[in-house]
Amino acid sequence: MAWQSLFGERATTKIAAIFDTESAAATAAASIHSTGLQATQLRMVKPYEKEFSRKLEPETKGFARTAVRAHTILGAAGVVAGALFWWLLHAYGVPAVVSSPWFSAGAIVFFAAIGGMLLGGLVTARPDHQLVIQRVQTATKEGRWSLVIHPRSAKQCDAVMEVLSDLKAEVVRSI
Repeated sequence: MAWQSLFGERATTKIAAIFDTESAAATAAASIHSTGLQATQLRMVKPYEKEFSRKLEPETKGFARTAVRAHTILGAAGVVAGALFWWLLHAYGVPAVVSSPWFSAGAIVFFAAIGGMLLGGLVTARPDHQLVIQRVQTATKEGRWSLVIHPRSAKQCDAVMEVLSDLKAEVVRSI
């Protein structure tokens, strides 16, 4: 998909399964590993574990690449959209645009570029990951085990969700 080019991470989706016991989490991990996921794509978060953030977002370099790509691509898209919008306003003869074409073009393109870069910031922040992060944090405080999975494709994501539904696990996932 074209929107995937915005991300520098290999695994853009996060899935977390919450379990009451270590054995249930280990059984789920073994079942998921048998679907073809690598061991590095599965992370176990223990109850009351303090430093689990690295397990939730293990690709720090990928995060930086996502920030650069998203801001660059969406900022450029904003410039193009602003130029097209200015052209439409000029073609329709809007008096403010026709009377000062350079100033109006500069202002419209500038603000459209800023809008694109703001969208890049939203993509970089990944608000959909907050749902997974908060649920794992709550489970850890409750003394429960969490299995965090980082599928790298839609096929892997579907396989993981199928295994977890068969295990009747409490599941939360990002987009």
